[in-house]
Amino acid sequence: MKTFATIALAASTICAAFAGLAPTAAAADPAKPVAATDMLFERRHLDNVPVGQKLAYRFDRTVSKPDVLGRPFADDITIDIKKIADDKTREVAIKVFTGERARDVQVIDGMTGNPILVVFLDRSVASYMAVAGGKLPYLKERYRAALRDRATVEPVTVKLADKTVPGSRITITPYSGDPNASRMQGYENSRFQMVVSDAVPGHFVELVASYENTNKDAPTFVERVAMVGAEIVK
Repeated sequence: MKTFATIALAASTICAAFAGLAPTAAAADPAKPVAATDMLFERRHLDNVPVGQKLAYRFDRTVSKPDVLGRPFADDITIDIKKIADDKTREVAIKVFTGERARDVQVIDGMTGNPILVVFLDRSVASYMAVAGGKLPYLKERYRAALRDRATVEPVTVKLADKTVPGSRITITPYSGDPNASRMQGYENSRFQMVVSDAVPGHFVELVASYENTNKDAPTFVERVAMVGAEIVK
């Protein structure tokens, strides 16, 4: 997956941190289940998206205590396929949010991976650091290690228009059991889930970050990115 050097939300730092997670083709064992890292980082997510098509996602942030965490909101993220090169890579235009929240539109060429993943990864770690504290490099490394070594993958069914297609849900709790969990303000059991399907344009169906707390009185929140027109039915 190409490094998204100019993407909104400083996503280049996340892409660099997660580069190289997936096994090489030579090392892959067809007898073993497909690894989460392969689904996320090695697939050509955009090969089934034609030029001129927009991938539309809805971002929803819900919070338990708006006075502490700020007001909940919902907004749009779109990825527009502008050009397809001879090598099948795409030039994409990425628009994150609208109105007062809007970031500058970023245009990046040479893409095979869907940049919605990088937007989600970047925001996930940044949002966790905002409530739990810690150093960004350490949190990224723990997230990376969880994807590589401790991710669970389960089958799901996705409804897309008038048909159903198979998909997979990847789940990690990267900070659970961490040596520094006692310093994480009770958020160490926060959960991150990614639903993917090769049959869905752009590969990603839903990305959810659930910031949970062991203290029932502490503020909690959920940030969800879902593809418009797709639904997880089971």
